[in-house]
This record gives sequence, structure tokens and C-alpha cells, in this order.
Amino acid sequence: MSAKTTVAVTTVLSVTLGASIAYAQSGASARIHEFAALPDWTGLWETEISVAVLNGEFDKAVAAPSADAALPSTAGAAPAELGFLNRMQLLGRPPYNPEWQRKSQGVATHVGVAGAPPPLKVCGKAGFPTVMESPVPDMEFQAFVTPEETLFLFPDGTARHIRTDGRPHPGPEDLWPTDLGDSIGHWEGATLVIDTIARKAGPIAPFFMPGIAILSEQAHFTERVTRIDANSMQDEMTIDDPKRFVHPWKVTIRYKQVSGIDRMLPTDCTENDRNPIVNGKVTLAPP
Repeated sequence: MSAKTTVAVTTVLSVTLGASIAYAQSGASARIHEFAALPDWTGLWETEISVAVLNGEFDKAVAAPSADAALPSTAGAAPAELGFLNRMQLLGRPPYNPEWQRKSQGVATHVGVAGAPPPLKVCGKAGFPTVMESPVPDMEFQAFVTPEETLFLFPDGTARHIRTDGRPHPGPEDLWPTDLGDSIGHWEGATLVIDTIARKAGPIAPFFMPGIAILSEQAHFTERVTRIDANSMQDEMTIDDPKRFVHPWKVTIRYKQVSGIDRMLPTDCTENDRNPIVNGKVTLAPP
């Protein structure tokens, strides 16, 4: 190889390498800017109901619920349980149409046991949407915000994937109902707008009780999740079920940032239960 050829090859390699480095730096810089534009949701978050449970707000006896309360039949429920279950908006009465209002009358079973009182605990995964309103103190969630998607991770292994890179819901041939449904989203400023479809038809929670919403396969969820201050976040959720509701059902779930722990601890009340029931109260035990 001549000296001129060597110089030419070296020049080509230098230009190519320089262009590759410049491209990589440009791509890295663009991604840094994408991350910088996203809100900071670092930390662990729990519902305000969970905070109230930890503060002992439900330890006192509560009055019997009114006729239109979420849980009209609560025989056998502990005062604390009755209190926080009645605070859960997603266990309230849905805006049924007349047909489903009639069908819902007299439904008094859950977990397959007729006439049984509400359980103190229901083991297993809550599914969507009730996973977003868990009253249990060890069911906090952690949010990971990236340009491509936002993840909500829960101690029981539940992971909600909200795709924010512009991809649509899967087509009919690839879309089937699941416990969490399929979620896509977009950002409106610091607010994440989530669109969820293909949630399995059935009870809104993983158990039956009088008045609980039973959704159809057409249920459509829209959430607006935003951080409202340093220690607070909220989820404005709208549930539209044209097959069973007369109008969309709107709830607002509030969260507080968890303090006092520096990591999420896995939980599974079917094994290694960290919240045993002692004298009718939920307790916190070491793993």
C-alpha cells in the first residue's frame, strides 16, 4: 500500500469515526433533553387511605353506612376494615343503566361464598383499576418515567406498562383481555394521560360484594396522573362502560410519597405474609 493510499484510508476512517461519535453525542444529547422534559416522580407512593390506616384513623368504631354507601351489607367486618373500604371510591356504586341496576340488586356473594361477610384480606393480585387504589400499607407503588413508557411497579409483582412513544393499541388480532388491560399514553405538560382498554370483564375488584361494579369487556379507562406538590400525586380516573353505565364514572385517587423506607419490599400474603391478622387487626411483621 502506497503512502498516499495509507493517508487516504486513514482520512476516511477518521472522518467515519468522527461522524459516528458526533451522531452518538447528538443522540445522547437529544435523549438527555427528552428525560429533562419529563416530570420527576422518583420515590414510593401510597394512597391517602393507606396513610390513614397507618395513622390509626380507622381504629375507632364507625357508624353504620347509609343506604347509598359503598358497602350496604358489612356483617362481620372489623371497624377498621369497614372504614377504609367505605373510603375506597372504586368500591362505590357505579352509574349503572336500569338493566344493570336491576341485575345488581341482591348480589351478596364474594370469593364464591354466598352470604359471607367481606374478607379482612384478599390474597392475590388486585388487577386494574383497584391496584391504583389499594388501602393496604405495603402495596405502595414506584413510578419509572422514560420517554418511551412509564412503569408503575407494585410489591406483588404487578407492572403497569404505559407506552408513550406514539404506538397505538394492538390490532384486534393481537388484543385480548387481561387483568391490567392494554395502556398507552401521552404527556400534556406534566400530566400523563393514560388510555386503557381490553380489561377483562367482571368485578372491578378481585372479590364480590353487594353493589360492587361489574364491568363489561367494553370498559374504557382514561386517567390523568399528575404530581400536585412535592409530596402529593393524584389520578383523575374516568371509567366509561357504554354497555352498563348511563354516564362515565369519575373518581379522583390521591397519593402521598412514602417516607421512612428506602426501597420497595416484595409482598405476597399467600406466602411469607407480612400482614397477619392478630385479634381482628392487620399487623406489620418483619419478612
